[in-house]
Amino acid sequence: MPLDLTRFGFTPTESLVYEVMLRSGPGTGYAIARAAGLARANAYAALEGLVQKGAARVEEGRPKRYRPEPPATLVARIVDRQGQALDELSSALDQVTVPASPTLVELSSTRGTLQLISHEVARAQRRVALLLPPDGYPPLIPSLRKAAGSGAALHLASTAPVELAFAPVELAHAPADWPGLPVLMAVDDRGAIIATWDGETVRGHWGTAPTLVAAADALIAGLRAGVRA
Repeated sequence: MPLDLTRFGFTPTESLVYEVMLRSGPGTGYAIARAAGLARANAYAALEGLVQKGAARVEEGRPKRYRPEPPATLVARIVDRQGQALDELSSALDQVTVPASPTLVELSSTRGTLQLISHEVARAQRRVALLLPPDGYPPLIPSLRKAAGSGAALHLASTAPVELAFAPVELAHAPADWPGLPVLMAVDDRGAIIATWDGETVRGHWGTAPTLVAAADALIAGLRAGVRA
């Protein structure tokens, strides 16, 4: 299946050229154009676009050589840009006064769910209640620090031991009939998640209904109390 970066702001030609560089290695614009089957003008335009978007870098010399950034680096930069875009969107939406209405959104992606949790936690004003598998905590550390620095109370739990330098994480066990591992969140009184984590997949919902927030709170408190008992 051809690599498709168009969902993340890249052009189809940039996607093609990045994939060619990953497969063939760095090279001059002329060599990359030949490998991609493109006119040189189109290849050079794509290469410059990749450099500007942080997917490639150019090595000075005669002629110039272009080198792709590693996939992990590209993914990290895309995630960072999307996080910044979400923050800007939230700030803009917060300035628009509309009647509040309950919302329910189905979740299916582990990465997407963690991004959503990070976004919600970073905006917390009063408190964060969270129960996650241990692998869920490292990506959330900056947002949890920000929430703690803003004065929000952190009530954190995990299904296995987790150590954070700035907040305790209690141990909790999911019931035997819980599908997968629990993903539970309640932030202030405005949003909650009730879901299950199974490898690369999360199944559940995020919503703003008061009943969902209350249910997430009750589940987190019950699972934490079960361990203490």
